[in-house]
Amino acid sequence: MDHAILPQNPTSFKNVDQQTFFGSRAVFCGVLGYIVFVPTLSVLPEAGTYNEKRVLQIGIFVIFGVVLLISRSTRKALLSTVARLPRMAKWGLGMGLMGGILSALRAPAPSYAFLEVGHFGLLFVTAGVVTAAVRESPRQTERHLLGAVALSAALYALFFGVGYGMHLTIEEIKLWPEGGTNYVNIRFFNQYQTWTLPLLGGLLVAIPKRWKNARVGVLGLIALWWALVFTSSVRGTIVAMAVAAIGVALLFRRHAKPWLLAQAAGLFGGLLLYHLLFSTEGGLKVVERFSEGRQYSGRLQLWLTSLEMAWAHPWLGAGPMHFAWPPFHFSTGAHPHNAFLQWLAEWGLPSTGIMSGLAVWGGWRWMDQERRAAEEASAASNGVRVALVGSVLAAAAHAMVSGLLVTPISQVFLALVGGWAWGRYQFKQESTPVPSNLAHAVLCVLLVGAMGVVGSSLKDLSTVEERRDALLEAVDRNRFSPRYWGQGFLHVRDSEVIDRARRDR
Repeated sequence: MDHAILPQNPTSFKNVDQQTFFGSRAVFCGVLGYIVFVPTLSVLPEAGTYNEKRVLQIGIFVIFGVVLLISRSTRKALLSTVARLPRMAKWGLGMGLMGGILSALRAPAPSYAFLEVGHFGLLFVTAGVVTAAVRESPRQTERHLLGAVALSAALYALFFGVGYGMHLTIEEIKLWPEGGTNYVNIRFFNQYQTWTLPLLGGLLVAIPKRWKNARVGVLGLIALWWALVFTSSVRGTIVAMAVAAIGVALLFRRHAKPWLLAQAAGLFGGLLLYHLLFSTEGGLKVVERFSEGRQYSGRLQLWLTSLEMAWAHPWLGAGPMHFAWPPFHFSTGAHPHNAFLQWLAEWGLPSTGIMSGLAVWGGWRWMDQERRAAEEASAASNGVRVALVGSVLAAAAHAMVSGLLVTPISQVFLALVGGWAWGRYQFKQESTPVPSNLAHAVLCVLLVGAMGVVGSSLKDLSTVEERRDALLEAVDRNRFSPRYWGQGFLHVRDSEVIDRARRDR
């Protein structure tokens, strides 16, 4: 892969010391390791496919926190990255954190509310360290990131291929996805596809044309991804990719053409693969899915519940994670399948306005900068640029109809892709601020608090079976509703909480 695929970043840190480099690289490599192996491999099968992904996520967060606590230079890189944000952005982030803390203090289950605040805090820290890694070594970092995405997809392709071969040879083994996906719900796999499909398209464009075998391999992964989209009958990923395609076409115009052609070729190949591999299953399942009107009514009911909660608790919300508090909501989902409405119901109107405003304003500033930079960049470099913007747009669209803000793998991709985009942004301020001792102290206190709250949540693993049984006894369904854990509703073993939930329904 030639140097042209990755742009120079004039805001890269100069003369970065080795401790800073290795600290940020350690965190970055930990994130890459998670996205490569966790989507496919099961290392804690006794915990369940959803819970094990959460446990591993908590594990890397605690490790990241320890790295930051013992490495002052890594903390300095993170704090300097945050310090370069515009003043209004820093004030907004601070107010968002304070709003979350105040909301958690008054929540019915404050321990779980603080768990979500601490968890999101560690996600932000992870994104910040990824940003520092991108700025320290942009070419190398982005090569590793794209390579990790391709390796992750290739490992899942191998997993699928082995399962498909077993289906052909052993009659009792069902065809994917019924035969096993390594996901408790196929929708969580589709979220993973939403993040990676645009990036795989960018990798295909970026690979030099003389590397024919590599290009064919990546195109095969894109085609397989589309075939699995069709057979899993998902709507969210289809809509998300449509939004991404329209968005990058409007932003980059002719510079988006190679990426759009790569996705079109992959989609066409996916249709062929679908009919080749799944022809015995009849027509496209995704078409059937779009025609099921009853599925939309359930989602609309969840959104209506979010608005009712926001109306009842407008300023601080019902409390972080408290869409899963049974007296507030004890229906078919522990989250509303909409990131905006989830934040509105749980964190309140002011926090939602601030965080949404920051996301839209910051996202547009970055995308506009990428659009202008595309005019003078090579086609290969623009392929990566368009792919990253497409991944962000696709994820944002999918988050409006699914739980991308909730599930472990999507959260890690949020930190990784968000940190990557943040790292590419070129600030007008060229100098790197030097953080004060007070800033280091505050960061350490927040890290210790977040690590303590998040790490202590592992005790919930000892009561997994009891909480599952308690939920099944309390409701008239046999399905679980994942949130932080695979059974996402809070305090279901507390008879008073369940009695109150039943009275309020």
